[in-house]
Amino acid sequence: MATTLDGTVGTFDIVGNRSHAQREKIINNFVKISQYITWPVLYVIFHILFRVTISGRENFQKVQRPFIIISNHISYYDSFLYRLILGLRTPHLPLRFMAVTKFDWRFLNILESIGIIEFIYSLFGVFTIVPGLGLNKNIAHAIEIIESGGNVVIYPEGQIHVPDGSGKAIGPFKKGASVLTQMTGAPVIPVSFRVTHHWFRKRIKINVGSPIASLSNQRVEDITKSFYDSVEALHARV
Repeated sequence: MATTLDGTVGTFDIVGNRSHAQREKIINNFVKISQYITWPVLYVIFHILFRVTISGRENFQKVQRPFIIISNHISYYDSFLYRLILGLRTPHLPLRFMAVTKFDWRFLNILESIGIIEFIYSLFGVFTIVPGLGLNKNIAHAIEIIESGGNVVIYPEGQIHVPDGSGKAIGPFKKGASVLTQMTGAPVIPVSFRVTHHWFRKRIKINVGSPIASLSNQRVEDITKSFYDSVEALHARV
């Protein structure tokens, strides 16, 4: 049983949920391998193209899985940066990323139409949501993943946010991550990405915050604000 967005108590189909959990465990085991073996390639690529610095990585040692990661969304490549954040030897694989299949960048929509995006998603355990389907239905898959022992990564902005000079480096947060932690009791780790120019290469500064315990006794709006404030404070660190 779990509390839904409107405050009512819902009951999950035990038999169906059990079969879904078994399916997710199989996916988790596959994705753990695929994510593990990508570390050398991603390490070389990112350190050639960018100047990457990571602070607060030790905070992952303070949390037990499964957990939820929230962060701002700076580009299409930031999901791959998580493999560098966790490091070569980590007990926290796999990470399961919440994503969409419609993009602002036309090239990605072309890749999606010919099945490339679906292939990449299946290879790395990405699960998708459908805008307009409803919050509770969209996070149902995330609940199954957490119940099967997988860790979920969510970008609460819901899209890539590029600072536009309005003074807000991070876009408004949606409620999905807040409802998910309410319904699962999973702790949350805030992460921030910040891109600046450094000589001939861009600098990516990554800050990992301390785990946030489940806030199930608070309103969704208050939890969402707390998550936003945590990521914003990390982003402001030099």
